[in-house]
Amino acid sequence: MRCDLLLYVCKRGHKRRSQRYFFFCDLASAKLTFVQKEIRTVQSHSLGQEMTYRVYGECGKPVIAFPTSQAHENLWEDFGMVDVLAPYIEDGDIQLFAMDSIDDDTFFREDGKRGVALRRYEDYLSFIANEFLPTVTRPGLGGARRNGGYGAGQKALLTGCSMGAYHAANIYFRYPQFADSVIALSGVYSAQCFLDFEDHMSRAARANSPLEYLSNGVDPRKRELYQDSHLVFCAGKGPGEEQMLDDTMALGTVLEQQHIDAWVDVWGEDATHDWPWWQQQMEYFLPEVLSV
Repeated sequence: MRCDLLLYVCKRGHKRRSQRYFFFCDLASAKLTFVQKEIRTVQSHSLGQEMTYRVYGECGKPVIAFPTSQAHENLWEDFGMVDVLAPYIEDGDIQLFAMDSIDDDTFFREDGKRGVALRRYEDYLSFIANEFLPTVTRPGLGGARRNGGYGAGQKALLTGCSMGAYHAANIYFRYPQFADSVIALSGVYSAQCFLDFEDHMSRAARANSPLEYLSNGVDPRKRELYQDSHLVFCAGKGPGEEQMLDDTMALGTVLEQQHIDAWVDVWGEDATHDWPWWQQQMEYFLPEVLSV
């Protein structure tokens, strides 16, 4: 059960913030978990439009969560993933940032213009890498963990389910200077899955297909960062997971060939492409990644 306590809205410069405090009640244990939430809207220079994201908690390791296809920043709360993470947020272990997407303007454009789609996706990556991630990983911004250990200046954990797993993985492999952990659940890892190239992939498409660009070798500077990271890629064998399982196994093979350590985990035939399974997987993997 979740109960809201307070809501207020303020404007500060070009940013708008809506802040809400709520608590989760575990009826089985009668434990109350208190979580602070902010809804932030910023003007993106890279995209030329406003972008909204939600922040849960006040301190801890930044966890950047990307939504499933054509979804938005409310998704992780609406489908119960914030409930799963609430104890870690309340304890100050993590601070969750639930991101918006522009999938309707990129990989799911109705006009089918693949070149435009990829250019807009590069704009989205520029927003994430040049505007957003520096603000949550830069020393001096954000709060230190109450009992020490975590705090501002930490690298982020990137995560997502389905399309969100693609975003998390692609952004990590392209910009490993900002993150040291990935939990990618039921993802696909090639732009071919979205844009359906009939003959050959363009350079822009290959640049956003981890299966492609990692197969062609790894920059030594990035390799060092990869080796210092904790990478989890998971898929199930159940209905709806067929392509995701194939891509997850293929990515595991590529990473092994490139001598990049990763935890590639395959769940059983009952593990379907849906939120209840992603919740279970997050509950399983997150403490393992945080404890390393």
